[in-house]
Amino acid sequence: MKILNIELKNVDQTELGFEHWVDVTYTAPILNNEYTVRLLLIMAFKTEDAEVIDYMIREWKRRDIIHHSILMYEQEKRGKKGAKNM
Repeated sequence: MKILNIELKNVDQTELGFEHWVDVTYTAPILNNEYTVRLLLIMAFKTEDAEVIDYMIREWKRRDIIHHSILMYEQEKRGKKGAKNM
């Protein structure tokens, strides 16, 4: 998997802490397209530091992105089967 872009979209303070909403654009060898997924990071502090956000996404949210890529692969595969059956 290759992460193409990480962009902090919004930070909200809640009872749980600071919700950092981050858009991550990625591609994977099993996918035909690139995808953007919005992820949530909840931290005890507010940060807009790109290096901190980048680290958190690459190290802590990687599994979520991999799971999303598998779901998208299954959707792409179903789409091809549907097109062949027409």
